[in-house]
Amino acid sequence: MDTLIPLSQKLYFLGINPEKGGILSRSQSAMDYVILGGLLMELHLLKKINFEEKRIVVLSDKAESEIHQFMLDKMNRSRRKKKISTWINSFFYSHSKIRAGIQKGLEDKRLIRMQPKRFLFFKWKKPSVSNKQALYKLVDEVKSQVMNGTSVEEELILLSFLAPAGLLYRLFPERSKRKMAKERLKQMMVKNRVSAAVADAISASQAVAASVAASAAASSVATS
Repeated sequence: MDTLIPLSQKLYFLGINPEKGGILSRSQSAMDYVILGGLLMELHLLKKINFEEKRIVVLSDKAESEIHQFMLDKMNRSRRKKKISTWINSFFYSHSKIRAGIQKGLEDKRLIRMQPKRFLFFKWKKPSVSNKQALYKLVDEVKSQVMNGTSVEEELILLSFLAPAGLLYRLFPERSKRKMAKERLKQMMVKNRVSAAVADAISASQAVAASVAASAAASSVATS
């Protein structure tokens, strides 16, 4: 797989249904959070930010990527070091803009295409896979990394996002192999505490979002 594809784009690419298009059902609610986590890890790998006790420390104010620059600008305006989960929730309000940037990056590489859709007055664009061979190659590479292990930092980081992204069911549909994969990932994450911290923050952010949604639904029922 082309190593020039950024981590966040790989995660989004893995989440697309190769036959029907759109994000896989198990990954829909998680994908925007996972993309944000992937982008933070890209900034970490580029030495633009660092993590100290699950808080983000900004090391630079310049980035080549438009999305990276958008995130750095916002973090640099903060007067204090914030938790990873706090920043993920903060950037979530800009998830449409960020997701569009990820999609454009994959479109430019001719890996996906965005298909216009319409229902009554609603219009949107649905991602579909343009290069299935590239997707299946990436799937095989990730499965091999899970089962055989890896010492490459970026690969370890990507693996730490598989469970929060709901991608294990896609990679390992058989229950026995999925259980084995979870054990392998658990062992590897012990050696990769930085990305594990981000994965934990994503899970925490999702839990908060689910709680807010449940409270809103209960309030709506109570007042109806």
